[in-house]
Amino acid sequence: MNMLTSPQASLAVGVVLMAVGVSFFYKAIIALMKGRMEYWTGFLPLTIISPFLIHVPGSKNSLIKFAEGMWVVAVMAPIFLVLSVLCMLSGAEYAGMPAVENMNTALHGGTDGTAVIAFSKTHGFAFPVLAHSSPALKQIFNSSINLDSKQEIVPRNNESLQQQLDNK
Repeated sequence: MNMLTSPQASLAVGVVLMAVGVSFFYKAIIALMKGRMEYWTGFLPLTIISPFLIHVPGSKNSLIKFAEGMWVVAVMAPIFLVLSVLCMLSGAEYAGMPAVENMNTALHGGTDGTAVIAFSKTHGFAFPVLAHSSPALKQIFNSSINLDSKQEIVPRNNESLQQQLDNK
């Protein structure tokens, strides 16, 4: 039997997911404005995923350190922002609010249209817009650009650049 069939459990999971979403939003703002994020310096595999697991500040003598730099702004801030939106949307759906429907309406400028995001409590998120746009994306990424042989950075034949220079 599914535990989330009871409305109380579903509401509790929704509230927790929304709280985690708010925490990720805060992390995204700090990463964007200050270029700073927390990570744990303990066991290496956990160090890699620790920015996604740390949601409370560390104590004075903890293993939580700060990473700073433009890479935090460029890479981690958008990841935290996307995670915050997904957590808040799924939390609101579990809590019984029509969050995904409202998000689709907002993404279409206030009018009804094809769904951009879909959410199911049993299957999670789906992005139907990717299925609709895949033929156009395939056409864009599979097209070739015709350049002169002098303008090519990487040669099309099997010779290395040094071999080509030696032959000239």
